[in-house]
Amino acid sequence: MTRTLALLLAAATLHTIPANAQTPPAAAPQAYSPLFAGEVERARRDVEASIKAGINVPVPKDPGGGFTHEQHKRNYRVIFEGGQLFRMTGDTRYRDHVRDMLLAYADLYPGLGPHPAKANQTAGRLFWQSLNDSVFLVNAVQGYAEIRASLSAADRQRIDDRVIRPMAHFLSDGSPEVIDRIHNHATWAAAGVGLSGYLLGDRDLVDKALLGLDKSGKAGFLRQLDLLFSPDGYYAEGPYYQRYALQPFVVLAAAIAANDPDRRIFEYRDGIVLKAIRTAIDVTHDGFFLPINDAMPDKSLRTEELYHAVAIAYGATKDPAFLSIAEWQGRTVLTPAGQAMAADLAAGKAKPWPFGSRLLSDGPDGKQGALVLLRTKPDPSGPLLVAKNTVQGMGHGHFDRLGWLYYDETGAVVTDYGAARFLNVEAKQGGRYLPENDSWASATIAHNTLIVDEQSHFGGDWKAGEKAGTRQLAASLDGPTRYAIGAIDSAYKDVAFRRALLLVEVGGLANPLVLDILHPTGSGRHRYDLPLHFSGHIIDSDIAFERKLAERPVLGTANGYQHLWVDGEGSKAGKARLTWMQGSRFYSYHMLPPAGARFIVAESGANDPDFNLRREPVVIQRVDGAGDATFVSLLEPHGAYDASAETVVASSARVTGLEHRREAGADVVLVTLVDGRRIAIAVADDVAAGAKHSVTIDGCTLAWTGPVGRLDLAKTGAKQ
Repeated sequence: MTRTLALLLAAATLHTIPANAQTPPAAAPQAYSPLFAGEVERARRDVEASIKAGINVPVPKDPGGGFTHEQHKRNYRVIFEGGQLFRMTGDTRYRDHVRDMLLAYADLYPGLGPHPAKANQTAGRLFWQSLNDSVFLVNAVQGYAEIRASLSAADRQRIDDRVIRPMAHFLSDGSPEVIDRIHNHATWAAAGVGLSGYLLGDRDLVDKALLGLDKSGKAGFLRQLDLLFSPDGYYAEGPYYQRYALQPFVVLAAAIAANDPDRRIFEYRDGIVLKAIRTAIDVTHDGFFLPINDAMPDKSLRTEELYHAVAIAYGATKDPAFLSIAEWQGRTVLTPAGQAMAADLAAGKAKPWPFGSRLLSDGPDGKQGALVLLRTKPDPSGPLLVAKNTVQGMGHGHFDRLGWLYYDETGAVVTDYGAARFLNVEAKQGGRYLPENDSWASATIAHNTLIVDEQSHFGGDWKAGEKAGTRQLAASLDGPTRYAIGAIDSAYKDVAFRRALLLVEVGGLANPLVLDILHPTGSGRHRYDLPLHFSGHIIDSDIAFERKLAERPVLGTANGYQHLWVDGEGSKAGKARLTWMQGSRFYSYHMLPPAGARFIVAESGANDPDFNLRREPVVIQRVDGAGDATFVSLLEPHGAYDASAETVVASSARVTGLEHRREAGADVVLVTLVDGRRIAIAVADDVAAGAKHSVTIDGCTLAWTGPVGRLDLAKTGAKQ
């Protein structure tokens, strides 16, 4: 493994260095590769500005986004950057500024109690929640490690005993309800405590971080690696929190590798740390994390967590694909790992990241469902169908079993709202999660999946949802017809449902089709709602909507329905279509619901007195009085719009017909194109890989093995 920041901690911990020792000057900045030189210059600007402004360590007062909150964030960045600059340059101005700032914290920290702006999270000392205190310590320890050996014994002891050690104790013995959890907050706490222990030579702190406060192994960092990731490296809370948790996982793992090499941490659980980094990259589209569960849709690989993760992963593997990710990021970290990676990038060693289809198992044992990513090409911004057949995702999970999303070159097409939160915006409840996160964003109606009787899955109880997995029945990750099939029978008391999502490539069509076959089966009679949330502007529809122009009624009273304005309702026998435009492309959503269905066009934002919700469109297929039912839908991207040339091509749908049949234990869907061609796709009830099936379609035989078969029919009905 390449020398990383962990080795710097090791140097400060394991070797006796005279108190007045100084790191020799490193190479001149012009010797750095461009990517790393940019980091050096950025850090210089930050630290020089802090030196000019003087030490500012305010008494904590404000919630997220407030002055004291942001100042303490700036301070831990300066401590980290200043320490790294001292290591590289030997300039004592950087060391002295970091020392003086830490000594100011030594004056402040011992007298602090719970933060005055504490809310429903465990209160921190410097910040409104202890999570931010953990982030402070993780960064501060890394910066302090670079100057510690060169300080006077008195200054070193004062910082050790009045900042690092008491913070570590607060985040361990002082917060058992945090560090002994299986949760990202606990991961950050364990990282801060573990790094502190290695730096101070305190084995008790290290063992508590790795094994839990009682050192039994039932909690702590290693147990978090066991329970928070699936065998494929998919994180329990979803991509957004996988991103956030990666930094403490990889930084502490690097420190373990340096200080406790016999643990072979990068081989632990079949290399789960490195798998988690690779998976974090895979669960993105065009560099942005899929906004599943509580998530901010603007979070991308350009984050501090992934700068650390990519540098450490490259150092551990020398996989040149990581270099292409660093190139896209345009950033790295101010560590030896970042420097070595940047040098190899400048040397032209990068290779493209192999984006492809993946089935990411969910749950610690990999048997509680899966997130399925279906791609038609290795382009990070190309078509991507996401089938969310996962487990709940703990308290950050949403009630969206068997939901789906779709992306292509225009961005998010079939969308997920993500979280109702304005991160660190003080005016929006201090940047915390808003009430609408519970009342709208996590509700089932805010997602692209089945709602029964206007109730969220599991009655909106995440703890009940956490006990129930989703069955990932089958998937095919390559070929012209890729698919994911899942089922669940526990989201509702007396209704089970199964869904097949297929990404279908068709000759002559520039973009793949998405076929959706949804089967609810239930006792009694129910209202079934099937929403599709989309991005774009409605262009056309063959549904005669009764528009709500004089007033905008609200769709319901609870479970997210109270947040939907109704813009129109209508019905249509047979296939119905809604077409919208996003960016340079048109999209037609073809719907074949059960007989008697109604269609509702709505928009989020009702009952939102504080303007906390984005206004986004949704079309809902609604059936009343149903038990067993079948919804067949098809998303068709088509055409092009060029604003510069003022040209429009193929704004009308190429799909003219959509038909569903039940034949010999299979759903058979016939798609008719404008040129007369037809494609028959069959999805068998029996999804066993070796099961053989056969159906006759208009005189043609379709025989196949496994869950899904396909037959391309000529205009006359003969096989092509």
